[in-house]
Amino acid sequence: MVKHLQAFIEAHPEGWQHHEWLELLAELDQNGFDVSDTDAVGWELERERLSWELRRKGVPGLGPKRIDAVVERFGTLWRLQHAEPEQVAEIKTIPGKLAEQVVRAVR
Repeated sequence: MVKHLQAFIEAHPEGWQHHEWLELLAELDQNGFDVSDTDAVGWELERERLSWELRRKGVPGLGPKRIDAVVERFGTLWRLQHAEPEQVAEIKTIPGKLAEQVVRAVR
């Protein structure tokens, strides 16, 4: 499912409309994925979107493990966009200056 979600995100870098979300669910269903829990699918989509956005921004010092930590802590791009650098710096592997760069990159 991850590859389908990533392709969807790449095709909609600025976000998506409800009808596009419904089309994604239909595509996933047609490809044999269980979409009965749309909230779980939506949550996974948001986590993938946050990861994709952080990779796309290419913040120096923010590699895959740190990106995973940010995704684990914040879960959605919206939550990270509304976070303060101090909140990002609460992640053990992210120093204050890097936290500032991360927040600046997604706003």
